[in-house]
Amino acid sequence: MAILTLIVLGLLLIAWWLYGDTFKQRYYRQKERPLDQNQRRQLAYDMPLYPRLPKAQRDKLDTLMRAFLSRVEFIGCDGLVVSDRMRYLVAAQACLLLIGRDEPAYPNVHSVYLFEGDFINKMPQYLPGGIVDTQGKHLAGESWGNGRVLLSWQGCLRSAAHPFDGENLIVHEFAHQLDQAKGLATGAPLQRSMPDAARWQQVFREAFIRHCEATFHGHRGLIDPYGATNPAEFFAVVSEVYFEQGQALSEQEPAMYELLEHFYGINTRLWH
Repeated sequence: MAILTLIVLGLLLIAWWLYGDTFKQRYYRQKERPLDQNQRRQLAYDMPLYPRLPKAQRDKLDTLMRAFLSRVEFIGCDGLVVSDRMRYLVAAQACLLLIGRDEPAYPNVHSVYLFEGDFINKMPQYLPGGIVDTQGKHLAGESWGNGRVLLSWQGCLRSAAHPFDGENLIVHEFAHQLDQAKGLATGAPLQRSMPDAARWQQVFREAFIRHCEATFHGHRGLIDPYGATNPAEFFAVVSEVYFEQGQALSEQEPAMYELLEHFYGINTRLWH
């Protein structure tokens, strides 16, 4: 009996190894549901960019959203009850980054934690000089490398309601997820080729240095000063500008815009 059980378990393990991905894809496809008309109207109200997208891009966004929503768990924090409205808006903004890319909807992301407003990061912060700050910081969003994203719902609403102000919380955090797909966030997400990676490093390094120098001297321009924190934050902040002020970015930083257009696969200048 024990031998038979081991044989059955062995066969099941082999079947899962051979066909596990297929089983999971079928399972998630069964959970995918298209948005109804009321849900589309609410999304268009919360996210004015949604109805302005070209039809092909909007159709691609809908497909990505369904896949994202079928697989990602939304968890309300500090008493917040997560509604479909919240789920659809977060999914739409997150998947906006993928409508020009040929890849699944964030396969490494499994959980989105929603807070009503800003939340406190209670993880200790290690500062220069050996100082450890345990007071915590008030944040609107965080992207973790273990497949979790933390967001302020009010921050999500504000970002979606103003699609051309150059600031978008969800775009910022999910740009980090693209960067983290290779491991640590470094500001240099995976590229299609080695020459692409080398070109990215050169252009973004030079732009980051210029931005740090301008920020140090108190100059505030198109790119938020927070981008001077480190290269990973620079990439996330610049991605916000790319999706919301593409024309201005292409005029001020044409080389960087060209690389972002190649990476994201869309011309965001046409949205304005």
